[in-house]
Parts: sequence; structure tokens; C-alpha cells
Amino acid sequence: SSEFAEQVGAAGARPHPRGEVLPRFGATQLARRGARMSHPRRPGLPAVMLACALALQLESPPVAADTMDINAVLYKDANCFERADEMVLLDQGCYANRYANLTKAFQLKIVVFETGIQKIDLREYLNDCYPAYLFRPARTIHCGRCESFVGGFFVQTSLRLRSSTCEGYSCSPLNTAVQSFYSMENCEGLVMENYYYPLQGECMRYNNGSQAFSLPPGYGGKNISQVDFPGNDGCNGVSQRKYSMVDGQCYSLYSNVAPLSFVWQVEKAKPLAVSPATRSASPPGLAWALALGASSLWLPAGV
Repeated sequence: SSEFAEQVGAAGARPHPRGEVLPRFGATQLARRGARMSHPRRPGLPAVMLACALALQLESPPVAADTMDINAVLYKDANCFERADEMVLLDQGCYANRYANLTKAFQLKIVVFETGIQKIDLREYLNDCYPAYLFRPARTIHCGRCESFVGGFFVQTSLRLRSSTCEGYSCSPLNTAVQSFYSMENCEGLVMENYYYPLQGECMRYNNGSQAFSLPPGYGGKNISQVDFPGNDGCNGVSQRKYSMVDGQCYSLYSNVAPLSFVWQVEKAKPLAVSPATRSASPPGLAWALALGASSLWLPAGV
């Protein structure tokens, strides 16, 4: 149908992470990088391993696994007394930096998971989250301490488990989408790369622009909405590109070189996360500014 063709075309005509718009279903560079947020969970496999996997007709469907997200409570003072707001961030997500003008993006990466000594590396970037754009070396943040964040704010961080079986405030409420690239057609064979995106409408960074992903109401949670803001740093530009991908639908890359197909799949946490865009009114003052910020899932203060 025309609707299906539009969805496939939107998913296939994905701009390259370096900013080149590739032809629909085009190309190997697109397939190897996949989505533009620099957040692969497993690297591309060496040619020898790929050949062996293809010979054995291995199948490796993506499976939702327990993981950790980052809870960040923001403060306006260096003693972390005057609370500003709270957000939940995807580990290694490339977030648009709307707290300051000096850098365009920031990324948090969990480096120590052990309880009591958990640590997170903070990086800031001049464009998207590629090493070539790194503003300064990573700075380590200790979970539970009051640490300097970005844009003059301070933060206390902690880790929250994301799992389909986890319930309660200590669990992460983030819903995510995973884009998986397969070595064979029909989303069979080896999973070559996985890319993860938060689905609460967070403002993410890609090369020379920003983007947001969400689950629009009215589609039974099956349609993944992507809105790109080329040339805009804060997901509020007039120029927009909109795409719609179907959860679980396999798309072909129409290529002669692996990967040959890809699929988007939604991974929902408990409880169901609510996009900040659905709030009925904007919070006043600083909280309003933060609600526009780099963001994340904004939770009610005092929860």
C-alpha cells in the first residue's frame, strides 16, 4: 500500500551520521551506521565471523535485556540544596545540550556499576557525540555526590534498573526503541548492530541538528515517531522532517552487501513512561527552562 511504502521510504532514507543524505535503501554506509544517534550496543563484526555466521545460518533476534539508566537530580547550588528538577537519561545517549551555548551535546556513560562506588563519565561535544567533536576529556561523576554538571547546574546521580519485571520508583520508567541491522534479508541471520533511542520525546543530538523519538497515541503503541530538526540545536526549529516506523516491521536495505535488512522494536519498561510533551501546562521559572532542556523524562518533584 502507499502507507506502507511511505513508512519504508522514511525508514530507508535515513541521513548518514556525518550529515550526507543517502539514497533510499541505498547504502552500505547507512546500513553500517544505522541510526544517527551514536549509541551502538555492539560493534560491527569482523568479516570472518560474519562469513561463518552466514554459513551456519545463525539467527540472533533482539531480546530485551535488563539494563541500567541514569537518574539525575539537578540543583542550582554547589551544595545541592536548591533542587531544580529530576530526569532519567539513557546510558550513552547523545543529548542536545540546551543548558549552555558552549557545547552542542552531552553524554553520560556508566563506567562502574558496583553498588557503593558507581561512577559515570560525562562528556561534552561540539556537535554530535563522535570522538572528533569531543570538547574536553571525560570527567568522572561519582553517584550520590553533589557534582558539577553542565551549564552551571549541579547534579546528584544514581542508577535505576530498566526491566520488564521491575516495578516501583527505583526502576527506570524509560521506554526505548532498538534499531537492529541483520546480515540477511527478512531480518534473519546475525544481528550486526543495535542502536537505542529513548521514546519520551527527549531532545537528542545528531550531526548539525536535533531529533526526538516518541510513541504517538492512537496506534496501539506500534508506530514509532521520529522528528528531525536539521540545523537546529534544541528540537524547536521550523524546518522539520518526520518519519514513522512500525514496531516489529522488517525493512529491506536493498543492498548486495550485509547488512541487508533492519527492524525497529519497542522495549517498554514498567511503569509506562509519559512524554513531557503531554503535560497540560509548562512549569514556571527555572523548571520551565529545564523542561525544555537536554532531555529526558521529567518526573514530578518530590517523588
